[in-house]
Amino acid sequence: MANELTQANSAGELFENITQSAQFTFNENALLRNLVTVYNMVGTPGLTASVPVWPKVDISAQAALGATALTNTDVSATAVDITAGEYGAMTTIQDIVVESSPIAVAQDVGRVLGDGVAQKMDQVIVDLFGDSGITDLGSTGTELTMDNLLQAAATLRNNGVPMTGLVAVLHPLAAYNLKTSLVNSGTNPSANGLVNAASRDYYIGRVGGIDLFESASISVDSANDAICSVFHPSAIGLVMKRDLRIATQRDESIRGFEVVATAAFGANILDATKIVSFTVNAAL
Repeated sequence: MANELTQANSAGELFENITQSAQFTFNENALLRNLVTVYNMVGTPGLTASVPVWPKVDISAQAALGATALTNTDVSATAVDITAGEYGAMTTIQDIVVESSPIAVAQDVGRVLGDGVAQKMDQVIVDLFGDSGITDLGSTGTELTMDNLLQAAATLRNNGVPMTGLVAVLHPLAAYNLKTSLVNSGTNPSANGLVNAASRDYYIGRVGGIDLFESASISVDSANDAICSVFHPSAIGLVMKRDLRIATQRDESIRGFEVVATAAFGANILDATKIVSFTVNAAL
C-alpha cells in the first residue's frame, strides 16, 4: 500500500525543497498572469465565474436644460463566463537518485514542474488572441513594426480604452524585427519597476505608451505566422480556482515516489474592444 510522504517523515526536507522551488518558478515564469485581470475563486463553489462587464454611458446623447428631464439609460451588465480547468504533471523519483543528491534533485524537479504549469497558464491566455471577436490589424507574412503598435494604440484610444497599463505580448521571432528597430533607434529597454523577474526577463521596451513583452507560448502556424496582441489588462480575465499544489506519494514498487504538480485556472476575453491582435510573420 502506498504511503503518503509528508514533512513529518524522513522525506520532509525533500518535499519542502520541491514545493518551494516549484512555487518560486511558477510565480516567476507565469508572465501573462501579471498582465491580465485575475479573479480569485479559491475556496468558492463551482468551476465557473460569471464576470460582469458594464457598458459605457453615452452622456453626449443626454441633455438637461432647466426643467428638461433626462431619459433613462440602460446600464445593465452583461456576464462573461470563465470556466476553470485542472492542469498538471506527474513525475517519479527513485530512492537511488535521492540518496545521491537529495537537495539538487528536489530543486530541479520543482523547477521543471513549476515551469511546466506556468507555461500552460500562459498558453491558455495567449490562445485567446485569435478569438473571432478581436480586431486583427495584421497581415500574414508581414513583419511586425513599430507602426503596427502605434496603430494599435490609436485603435484602442479611439475605443475609449485607458492608455495606462497597455501591454503587448509578442512571439520572440515576430518581435525580432521590432527589437532591431528599437536598438537602432537608441532605445534603452528598462524593466521600469515591473512586478517580478518574469516581467524583467521578457520585457523589451516601451513604444507609444505600450509595454512590450515577448512570450514563446504563442503558437506559430504552418505558414510561420503568429498572432500577437496589444491589450488593456481589463480585456482578459483569468480565474484562479486553485494555485499551484505539489503532492507526493510513496510507490514501493519503483523504490521511490511520485511527485504531482497541479493548478486549476481558466481565461476568457472580457471586452474585445480593449484588445487588438496582429497576425504577423514569425520566422527569422
